[in-house]
Amino acid sequence: MQEKNVGKIAEMLLSGGKMLSLHCAKCQSPLFEYEGRVVCPGCGEKTEVAKPEVKPVGEVSRIMLKKLDQLAMELEKETDRHAAAELLDLMKSILEVLEKLKVR
Repeated sequence: MQEKNVGKIAEMLLSGGKMLSLHCAKCQSPLFEYEGRVVCPGCGEKTEVAKPEVKPVGEVSRIMLKKLDQLAMELEKETDRHAAAELLDLMKSILEVLEKLKVR
């Protein structure tokens, strides 16, 4: 990283840029996230920030309710006490997550 880039980096920080743990392939300056883009203050290279794909809470709840129903059917057929206890623990965990999703 060149000394002249230090001033540009300081400006980026002062203007609200968030320094990332990545470095520019061209000039080795640290990259910043600024206004929805990844920016290199050294050479001006810009790219879009990739947003992670997150499933909506409703879809997650639907999947968990389906899994809860499947576990209930398994529990109905189960004759071993230990296996039944494991199924109940799984069901309890799902219910706790569903309760937390309701709060959101």
